[in-house]
Amino acid sequence: MPFEQSRRTFPNPHYGSGVARRHIRLTAHSGYVESHLVDIFHELRCRVEHDGRVITRVTGEAIRVPTSACPSAVAVLEELVGMEIGTDMATFYADGRARRNCTHLFHLAVLCAAQAGRAEPNRTYEAIVPDETDSPVEISVLCDGAEVHRWTIRSGKITHPQSLAGQPLLAGFTSWASKAFTGPALEAANVLSQTYFIAQARRYDTDAVAGEVLGINSPMLGVCFAYSPSQVETARYLGGNYRDIPGTDTISD
Repeated sequence: MPFEQSRRTFPNPHYGSGVARRHIRLTAHSGYVESHLVDIFHELRCRVEHDGRVITRVTGEAIRVPTSACPSAVAVLEELVGMEIGTDMATFYADGRARRNCTHLFHLAVLCAAQAGRAEPNRTYEAIVPDETDSPVEISVLCDGAEVHRWTIRSGKITHPQSLAGQPLLAGFTSWASKAFTGPALEAANVLSQTYFIAQARRYDTDAVAGEVLGINSPMLGVCFAYSPSQVETARYLGGNYRDIPGTDTISD
């Protein structure tokens, strides 16, 4: 959980009355797929080029990000070159790839690769995660406006539907979700899990740590590119990147 047990924490006095949202748009063209992500702490773009079989180039843009290290993670996406566009999500996430990359840019690249193999040119996702306090909350994700998943969550685990009860939303998610879902249902589940992850940062006043090195947040060490040993003692938190994202499609072309 971001900032949990860090050296200095600053609770968000408004936590409990808000909602974290993430919007993702995928657009396929001949030979490439473009994506755009907007959420409470990020605005990112990713483009995956392919020859119809394998990824030939991956580029990205970090427009609004929480740390000074995030823009440099774009270059790491190139390790996906040569992978087949039809590669399953579990294989993409294997071998520590997600931890070497920016979690969110990497997620966009994986979604782009999947979109490259579809007949339909466009796909949109919207995930909604209300603040979680003393009571369970319902979180949900829509694909092209249609609800795919609605889960009741308490303390990071699903309590409903009963078939998924006890499954975690954070550590260990990809392992069980890859067995429970396939195709679009797995994609949507991953979008929802990622949104739940970033929603945890709403618990804290992130502007209060602006300018601090990332090393103050010890539970996050090693989880992604920004928190890697090569970055964590020099990269710093950026202020002013939080946005309240409304429940409409805010992603422009």
